[in-house]
Amino acid sequence: MLQLRQSGILLHITSLPSPHGVGDLGPEAYRFADFLASTGQTYWQILPLTPLDPGAGFSPYSSPSAFAGNTLMISFDRLVEQGLLPVGEVAELAAEWQNTEASMATAWSKKQPLLRRAAETFVEQGLTTAGLGFDTFCYQQAQWLDDYALFVALQQDLNIPTWNNWPDALVRRDADELTAQTERLAHEILIVKVLQYLFYQQWNDLINYCYARKIHIVGDIPIYVQQNSADVWGNKTLFKLDEGGLPLFVAGAPPDYFSADGQRWGNPIYDWAEHERTGFAWWIRRMRHQMSLYSLTRLDHFLGFETYWEIPATEPTAKVGTWVKAPIEAFIQAMYRQFVQLPLIAEDLGARSAEIQPFLRHYGIPGMRVAQFGFGDDLPTSSHIVHNHTLNNVVYTGTHDNNTTLGWFRQGADDLRQRLNEYFGVLVTEENVVSLIARMTLQSTARLAILPIQDVLNLNEEHRMNTPGLGGYSWQWRLKPGQLTPEAGEQLLALTKMTGRA
Repeated sequence: MLQLRQSGILLHITSLPSPHGVGDLGPEAYRFADFLASTGQTYWQILPLTPLDPGAGFSPYSSPSAFAGNTLMISFDRLVEQGLLPVGEVAELAAEWQNTEASMATAWSKKQPLLRRAAETFVEQGLTTAGLGFDTFCYQQAQWLDDYALFVALQQDLNIPTWNNWPDALVRRDADELTAQTERLAHEILIVKVLQYLFYQQWNDLINYCYARKIHIVGDIPIYVQQNSADVWGNKTLFKLDEGGLPLFVAGAPPDYFSADGQRWGNPIYDWAEHERTGFAWWIRRMRHQMSLYSLTRLDHFLGFETYWEIPATEPTAKVGTWVKAPIEAFIQAMYRQFVQLPLIAEDLGARSAEIQPFLRHYGIPGMRVAQFGFGDDLPTSSHIVHNHTLNNVVYTGTHDNNTTLGWFRQGADDLRQRLNEYFGVLVTEENVVSLIARMTLQSTARLAILPIQDVLNLNEEHRMNTPGLGGYSWQWRLKPGQLTPEAGEQLLALTKMTGRA
């Protein structure tokens, strides 16, 4: 998929500046697209766009839907332009935010009432039937939208967030009961669908603006879905569940040097035999949906398509588990038969990454290389060090899970600093480390290089996007207005041109 030598920036939508508590699809998103175009960039990489779950620490990788959009990203400014919100109330909320520390939880509580009002106004103005936009959207997205809207409406009506605790007929998805509830909650279902329509309307406007400036979006798919999701509730046979719909096994990673207990993520495990029996139909729908949103998609934890760590659901940690083979060959072949080309980036990071390299090479799927990972004890032979990079890869200074490069250096041990000094042949300091690592990353032979915006701006560890295991303290970081200075843009453009990526 990677034919040209290009580069881009990693910045999630929620990290954009905004007067409304969380980055959104409003004016600042368009300004950032202009910044990318003016600095010679080709790609804007983001994190998943799916809805957030307050109970999961607002992680974009733990969502109640693999298809729906995160309505917190809906721009109030755009809703005012459409006549769906009063300008005065939006201005009042913006004034409140000036004295409030930004957080996902606060944004969630403050934005929901106005989003609801905008949807109600949309319905009152007859916009659900005016023209074909909304009706067409609901028809085209019905395979996921109908279940998701009913799922959300039931959560709110029953005041029971977890579907396993709903009345038995709903847990079993009794057809008569689903029909009755759909009729009873028709208005609430309509409101959910309107908000999804408004989100995707704003998203499509933004990507069209980006495409007109030759900027392409790199999206993200988590391999697993959340147990408490419309996806699991509506497709129970595709997961290893008991009769009550609870997981028999959950996903995670075994103990290693970094974690004595391993990582117990808690997502239900796919019943891959059933997926294969159905021709991977659910995955094909998911991939088709992603391809309608992005030019390229990063598939998170690609290792899990070859071998995954299966933990009995009764185990409190990931210490007890089994490596289980997944049907990667059949999966990839099914995808190629359906799509001919797969616009994917495989997140192939991890202890067993060597096992999937033959598949990536055979099918021409680019993997990931992370500059920070190249300076360990295995520096000479590491696949992450720049002298071992190959063309069909995407190279990063660091990912959303890594420290910023300045923070990584500041918190690194003496042996890291010694290796950096020896590799670059100069004394590496806090003043020059980000410049050196960024320059090395863009000088890589890999066709695509991505810099997190934090490294473009030389920011320290306080600006880290995510620290795995930290829960709700992650995912909160945002750019400040005016932080993207002309000087930073000029330096980025010069480096992009010099390395042949403009």
